[in-house]
Amino acid sequence: MLDALRYEIIRFRSLRSTWILLFAGLAMQFLIALIWAGHHDMTTDARFGQSFLGLFLVLAVLPCIAVAVNAFGHEYRYRTIIPTTLTLRTPGRILGAKAVVAAAAGAASGAALVAVTLLAETLGDGGPADAGLVGRVLLGAVLFGVLCSLAGLGVAALSRNGTIALIVMVVFPTIIEIGLEQAKVPASILPFWSAEVFLTSTGAGRWAQPLPLLIVVAVLLAASWLSLRRRDA
Repeated sequence: MLDALRYEIIRFRSLRSTWILLFAGLAMQFLIALIWAGHHDMTTDARFGQSFLGLFLVLAVLPCIAVAVNAFGHEYRYRTIIPTTLTLRTPGRILGAKAVVAAAAGAASGAALVAVTLLAETLGDGGPADAGLVGRVLLGAVLFGVLCSLAGLGVAALSRNGTIALIVMVVFPTIIEIGLEQAKVPASILPFWSAEVFLTSTGAGRWAQPLPLLIVVAVLLAASWLSLRRRDA
């Protein structure tokens, strides 16, 4: 498994698109936070929390999702899945290595989003006064980045097409979930919406909020493993 991880890490860091996408996500979040920092009619805590709500968070995390999608999207597009399979041998190693690297990138991206938001708030009118809020958002952003990255990885493995996977990962948390909410579907079972709310919510019940997205990720990864085993083993 260590060889598989080394193989995937080399692939991950050798692609220029990886770093371009990750820095694009940080730049987008910084601009969003800077805009909210200009709302001096709101408290610093409120401005900090607003920077991570709804569509803003999806847009900021989308480049990281694209990196995870490319882990399989590039493999199938350029037919490198064949040498990857011959090198790593088993679908479990291929999926496991990609999942670990994608999750690590998602976690780092989530933490970096919080860091650039704090920077923007500090440049605006001072950072948030509630350290507990910062801690909750940091935990939520890291978890959201990890789960979204793994979801993108799973969709790309199943579809074998990076473009389709990226479209799904854009459309579902925006258009589809908004449509379901308008159709009176309980918001608590919408995976991306409930995971987003986890960032700024309080109370014991908040720990159940990421569960729908966690279940979706588990199903996608299990289906991806079965698909890889059938197609490429």
